[in-house]
Amino acid sequence: MKIQSPGQRIKAFEQKQVIVSGLCFLFLAGLAVVFNALHLQNVAEENTRFLSRMVKIGDFREASLILQQARLSSFTMIHYRSTEPGRSFVIPPKAEIFKEDSYLNKILRDEIAVRVDVSTATHSGDEIIFEYERFRLVPYAILIWFILNMISIPQTRFLKRRLLEQFDRDIEIEKKIAKTEVAQQVRHNLRTPLAALMHIPSKLPKSVTRERELLELTIGQIRDLISKLDDRPNNGFDEVYSTDIYSTLEQAKRELTAASPKSIEFIFDTEDIVASALVKHIPFELRSILGNIVNNSIEAMNSTGKIFVRIRDLASEISISVSDNGIGIKPESLPKVFQKHFSEGKSNGSGIGLSHAKENVEAWGGRIGVESTSNIGTTVTVNLPIVDRAEWYLPRLKFNSSSKIVVIDDQDSALELWKIKFEESQILSQVRLSTDSQSLNIDSSLLGKSAKDFTYLIDHDLSSKVSGFELLTRLPNESLRCLVTGNFDDTNLRASCEATGVYIIPKSCISTLPVVVTSPML
Repeated sequence: MKIQSPGQRIKAFEQKQVIVSGLCFLFLAGLAVVFNALHLQNVAEENTRFLSRMVKIGDFREASLILQQARLSSFTMIHYRSTEPGRSFVIPPKAEIFKEDSYLNKILRDEIAVRVDVSTATHSGDEIIFEYERFRLVPYAILIWFILNMISIPQTRFLKRRLLEQFDRDIEIEKKIAKTEVAQQVRHNLRTPLAALMHIPSKLPKSVTRERELLELTIGQIRDLISKLDDRPNNGFDEVYSTDIYSTLEQAKRELTAASPKSIEFIFDTEDIVASALVKHIPFELRSILGNIVNNSIEAMNSTGKIFVRIRDLASEISISVSDNGIGIKPESLPKVFQKHFSEGKSNGSGIGLSHAKENVEAWGGRIGVESTSNIGTTVTVNLPIVDRAEWYLPRLKFNSSSKIVVIDDQDSALELWKIKFEESQILSQVRLSTDSQSLNIDSSLLGKSAKDFTYLIDHDLSSKVSGFELLTRLPNESLRCLVTGNFDDTNLRASCEATGVYIIPKSCISTLPVVVTSPML
């Protein structure tokens, strides 16, 4: 016996429901026809009995009114047929003349013949023929049938949806359980050779530094794979998401730089402001996606070429583009690159790289696209939405006429950048530029109740023994305290700034940081 899936069983049930609904309609229609006939039979007999009494007492006017009323309420035609000449008549009078004995009328109409009992020999053969619409009550049966369907069909659809959802959940759980069992087996099988590999880098001579670094990164990737297979809370079914995309990209940069051939020029350029972006992603998957894209670029070149990875902050999203000057993709193949199992130009290609990338990127709320020109090159772009910014991030500097700005940096070039920026904003007169951290003593003594009017822009790596961060922590919290540094990617420094309310401005962002000047608040 063939086993049916839940979907097939539900479909079979729906087919049976349609059949039952049709049978129900036929039953209700037939019931309406039978009830109509029985009801009108009773009405005809009642009217005939009453009519007989009127005829016995000679009240033919009342008898005529009874027949008229009966015809109007229930019948299409009433024919009084008498054996005595001149006593037969039809209501309405013209019905007998224009009566159509068509086949359709024979189906739609029926007759009830009732003998008139007047207790006289001359009138013993009189009878009344009542003609009526056979399907007069069928519309009411259709209405009842429609109401029943309106009640039952939504309930059936609701039950169907619930059953399918439950079935999908059961299948998903079974898949995850099977996946976990396979993952456990693979994990145990990988740990032994990994343990052996981890001893190799320390045994390599110092002359093979690049090879040692590549091997260590490869071992790290294998360890990540095994870690991904490890049991996690919630039955190990949830992925581990991160929002620190800058750290992920820096790790990817180290891995890709070490793995790229020396004959290929590899450039990895990340805008410093990307460090402030919080982007939902799975670090291992994103690094794997970038590794696969770069590997595709390497395979598209004839041993030499250039690969340029550029990461930009577009305010609302992060853009990651990987460009190469390889052979490119044929125009007819370009629409297929994200299809599963599609591969071109690779004898051992699985065709799951870009389809896997698209699946993950879209799951993170982003998008991926490919542009390519034959014999010129290919660019793959991944855009991921920024869900938030780090607490140390400062989107702009805002001043008014009462603001006082203190800039301390031991590099003249940085001071010149600040000077140009404040000259453009026409507030240079409110700025004190200095290379000496001791100038803070003068400014802090003048603060008083106007601490909120002061903004401090202090370099982290000063020539003095005290760092810029330490100086900022000594200043009032009411002031705007900003650490200007090239060490913005130092996770410990960022954590310290977030904990103390100090903002970080990457030195490379001085020239692009917006400055807003407003009127003083009243």
